[in-house]
Amino acid sequence: MSENTNNGERLTGGRKFAVDFVPLLIFIVAYFFGRRLVGVAGDIAGATWCLREGAEMYLAVAAFMPAFAVAFVYSVWKEKRVAPMLLVSGVIIGVLGSLTLVLQNKTFFYMKPTIVYLLFGGVLLAGLATQRNFLKIVFDGALHMPDAAWKTLTQRYAVFFIGLALLNEVAWRWLTAGCPPEPAIAPGAGAWGWLLGECGSAQTTQCAGEAQWVQLKAFGFTILSLVFTALQAPLIAKHMQEEPPKAG
Repeated sequence: MSENTNNGERLTGGRKFAVDFVPLLIFIVAYFFGRRLVGVAGDIAGATWCLREGAEMYLAVAAFMPAFAVAFVYSVWKEKRVAPMLLVSGVIIGVLGSLTLVLQNKTFFYMKPTIVYLLFGGVLLAGLATQRNFLKIVFDGALHMPDAAWKTLTQRYAVFFIGLALLNEVAWRWLTAGCPPEPAIAPGAGAWGWLLGECGSAQTTQCAGEAQWVQLKAFGFTILSLVFTALQAPLIAKHMQEEPPKAG
């Protein structure tokens, strides 16, 4: 039976997976297959469309943001609450994604994981410093452990998040250092000039370093997070308690 929260239904299983990973999957597909998809869309519209050289990231961000917004609204609608981590991620994605597209500067989105992980790690440490355990609040009664165990788990997650932030900063700066300069938008290119360009044999695929960073962001950080979480199983199993009896 699903757990109710504020008369809402806690998302689990396939629905939880969809909220967490479908927007990321859309980002990956748009980035690696965007050139082909744009061509197909042009055929459907009866026109010849080609993705502008170096615009793979812009297409992926433009597809990712509405997908995340739909997942966020669905989560709030079903659970009748706003998940704190989802809210923080949504605000950062909205701000940095918009700056990426408006200013045509990929650096903002490269730094998104850095800011998200630093914020999560910083909030966890600040909570411990003020005698508040935000990780325990996020789990919202799903786990029952002594406060000492929660403190240890929170410290580990804080250090892990900060480590991921540092890893992302080193990775994107190193991997994209050799990427060629992005071509300027041609004068008179129109409203879609930031995305579409002239079709021709001169067009190239993604910058290899940028594509590697996308793979690291999508798969590497996810795998690291799953492995780290699995490594916490002994601590959780050792201190796990049965659900305390409810008052009355």
